[in-house]
Amino acid sequence: MSRLFCRAFVVLLITTGLLRPMKAQSINPAPNIGAGEYATVNGRKMYYEQHGLGRTVVFLHGGANTIQTSFEKQISVFSTGHRVIAIEQVGHGHTSDVDCQYSYAQMAEDTVALLRNLKVENADFIGWSDGGMLALLIARRHPELVRRLVVSGANTRLVGMTPAEVKEIQDSTPEKLAEGLGPSKKEAYVAATPDGPSHWPIVAKKVWNLWLTPVILEREDLLAIKAPVLVVCGDKDVIPIEHTVEIFKTLPNAQLLVLPGCGHPTFKNAASTLNPIILSFIDAP
Repeated sequence: MSRLFCRAFVVLLITTGLLRPMKAQSINPAPNIGAGEYATVNGRKMYYEQHGLGRTVVFLHGGANTIQTSFEKQISVFSTGHRVIAIEQVGHGHTSDVDCQYSYAQMAEDTVALLRNLKVENADFIGWSDGGMLALLIARRHPELVRRLVVSGANTRLVGMTPAEVKEIQDSTPEKLAEGLGPSKKEAYVAATPDGPSHWPIVAKKVWNLWLTPVILEREDLLAIKAPVLVVCGDKDVIPIEHTVEIFKTLPNAQLLVLPGCGHPTFKNAASTLNPIILSFIDAP
């Protein structure tokens, strides 16, 4: 796919005049503050954590990552004034794998079912990478659940890979694909998983297959999302900046933040810049 020339700059339009009135967000006390627990939803035993009290903010981690590796610099900051719910998807972190391939649609429905179990009626969603795609899917399919969204490093279709690169991934062994994810992801997986370290290549293969999903959201899906969205990327992100700008321009009520000198792990590498901006966005009247 050819890339359109685009000069990235930061657009910060966090003004109340651009945000339409939203349904009041539910404020529920967290009975298990700071403790990890499991809930069975859609036949899957999923791990989640709750921290703090206040308006609910849901954190959705990146692919082949965990709550800790995705948001270690956010959870304590945001939980000082909000009820933070962080969820680990099947095969990730403390949540066991399942005997099927992964899909963004199923992960989104698992997330919604878990939040319903926790009596969450309306929340802000913060998603990184795969978590950003899940947040957008939830906003499309369950708009009543979503107040505002922050998505970083998200893509709505397969971008940034050549056909040859796609075929190489499809033909690779689970062991080779696991190696390609790097040692830090393996270490985080082994430290948390109930499935044992030998299961890592199986999960790695499923994650790579998930990343090869041709289309996650159509243009019409983005046009239907009415909630305010802060679209974030690094100017050196693995997701082509042209695609991020396309998402921003297609969403009806979006703002764009391009972080200079930053790659894909925005929440980790630009936390000091990103955290106050996100808090301003989700706490705006």
